[in-house]
Amino acid sequence: MSGVRAQQVIEIKPLFEYPVAPDELESLQDKCNYLVKVFWDKFNFKSKEAIDQYALNEAFQVYVTAFQFAGAKEVENSVDKLIKDLSGNPMMLLQFGKAAEENLYGPRAEFWSDAIYLKFLDAILKNKKISPQRKVRYADQAAALRESAPGEVAPTFWFENPDRASKQYFPMSTPTMLIFGNPDATDWRLSRIKIDSNYAIEEALQKGKINILFIIPEDIDGWANMVTNYNKRWTVGQSIDAKKHYDLRLSPSIFIVGADGKITRKNLSLDEAQEAILELAN
Repeated sequence: MSGVRAQQVIEIKPLFEYPVAPDELESLQDKCNYLVKVFWDKFNFKSKEAIDQYALNEAFQVYVTAFQFAGAKEVENSVDKLIKDLSGNPMMLLQFGKAAEENLYGPRAEFWSDAIYLKFLDAILKNKKISPQRKVRYADQAAALRESAPGEVAPTFWFENPDRASKQYFPMSTPTMLIFGNPDATDWRLSRIKIDSNYAIEEALQKGKINILFIIPEDIDGWANMVTNYNKRWTVGQSIDAKKHYDLRLSPSIFIVGADGKITRKNLSLDEAQEAILELAN
């Protein structure tokens, strides 16, 4: 008897028959424009029964795939119509909100769109039939997304440094790489080595052309001992307050703040972040 356990395949029955673009539409954009316009036409928005969330997530994923190639106005019109169709059914709106989170915001999403996801968040928050308790998490997400969006002034927050002194971060005239992460995470430890070995980054730090802040946005026992060997030119600390103001869906989450105090980039890979901060240093 084999010691290898066969993987169980879970089949999800589609909620409805997904539309197919007509053959006469030749371009990919035209096909996707058609799909986002008619995708939900066969869906029953008047149903009062709970929807299979897995099936809804899958349908939403198919829907979102067309966003990447459709026109921006067509996508916006489609989402606005979808939310309007959901407005009279608060429980269904919540389920669509979960599907939107899974496919537009969460760590498994293949296509992130803060602007589109905010439309679902706003619809949930404005719906008077949804209880305040159910809205708390969505309100926190909406606030963080808006406050830490590119083009916004980087939010201030209080943090504790390794000496237990209370400090406040506020954007300064020096371009800054603002990193939120877990010092005990293996991926981050490897990333820190890459930053420390980047000669151009170190030179820019020495000359005062850039700042680097590493902030731990969660309560981790003994965190101060974990950062004792960090580059002394970095500002390091812990802030539970920061996640109220910054979109920290990744770990680490890296933001670039320009000399004008505004966020220029977010959700960057380490390589992208190093390139972006060095561009601002020159």
